[in-house]
Amino acid sequence: MKENNEEMAGRVLIVDDNPKNLQVLGKFLRNENYGLEFAVDGNAALEWLEIREFDLVLLDVNMPGMDGFDVCRKIRSNPRLDKMPVFFLTAETLRESVLKGFEVGAQDYITKPFDSRELIIRVKTHISLKRSMEKLEHLNQTLEQRVEERTSELSVAKERAEESDRLKTAFLMNISHEIRTPLNGIMGALMMLGKDDIDKNRKMDCIGMATSSGQRLLETINDIIEISRIEAGESVAEMVRVYTDDIIRAQFYTFKSQADIDGLELYIAEMVRGEEAVVVTDGVKLARIFEILLKNAFKFTPQGKIELGSYREKDSLVLFVRDTGIGIPPGQAEAIFKRFVQADMGLNRGHEGAGIGLAIAKAYTEALKGRIWFTSEIGKGSTFFFSLPA
Repeated sequence: MKENNEEMAGRVLIVDDNPKNLQVLGKFLRNENYGLEFAVDGNAALEWLEIREFDLVLLDVNMPGMDGFDVCRKIRSNPRLDKMPVFFLTAETLRESVLKGFEVGAQDYITKPFDSRELIIRVKTHISLKRSMEKLEHLNQTLEQRVEERTSELSVAKERAEESDRLKTAFLMNISHEIRTPLNGIMGALMMLGKDDIDKNRKMDCIGMATSSGQRLLETINDIIEISRIEAGESVAEMVRVYTDDIIRAQFYTFKSQADIDGLELYIAEMVRGEEAVVVTDGVKLARIFEILLKNAFKFTPQGKIELGSYREKDSLVLFVRDTGIGIPPGQAEAIFKRFVQADMGLNRGHEGAGIGLAIAKAYTEALKGRIWFTSEIGKGSTFFFSLPA
């Protein structure tokens, strides 16, 4: 008997209390390459069905104890066996007996004495139908699963699209405000300058207002252009040897006057110097990251101090900006570096800025093969770190 299901035409369980019938049926089916098991009563048949899979059962009707009808009923009561073909082997040809066999769940019947060719054809046909139904059922399940997965994907995509639209709407509203505000300042200053009776001091104030408003507008436009270039994949890093201590010193002197005006302390904390401070990176993007983090610190630090510096950590150089500002609420931490999200969450409410600077800093850091993160405590301040491969 062949044990490999792939080599067999099918596996058949023959149930008959007559050993001679088992022998004859077994010979016919074995010659056609069917795998066979035998049972001499209903209980033995049900035990076989519990421990092994079969493609078809040939079941004698008249057996002592549990007859074939009762065995068939028990087979059909088991969901696992519900679709397995059952043939009755019977010497009875009475219409009532045949109908009863179909009523209890049999697919076919063979009358004794049986014709071997008819038996083989019927067995082969029903096993083929069973396997076709199994393939169809498997295909249906696969299709249903794919439909569910695709539906889920579409639902997620829809939610993301709606969320993206909502965030972009909030972002555009914020950008609109950031453009209108300095424009109003410029227009107001020009209107004042156009008056004949304006004195020299007032004129200088108007020029200063127009200049600062124009600078703010230019920074907003530059941020919009840069985030668009990042989104389009056009912001490419140019990697060269860079002395990070020189960049830190340059940023310190650039922002020192603003610190003095705002009444803040600005100083360089620990810093890696000389050849130890050299990394292969894009110096322009590195300076821009520092600029964004420092502007962010000034924006949210009404009093106290701001420091910047760097230190070595394993194979990385870590640079940082630390402030004693208002801090970042824990619930908003995940939104800090996301594009468009800050405007929607009101992280810049009450402060100037479009809220995309940190998104640019994150994109630049990733372009430089580094990472960016922060620690913060409400009312005590925040520290932004970004690391670069040393």
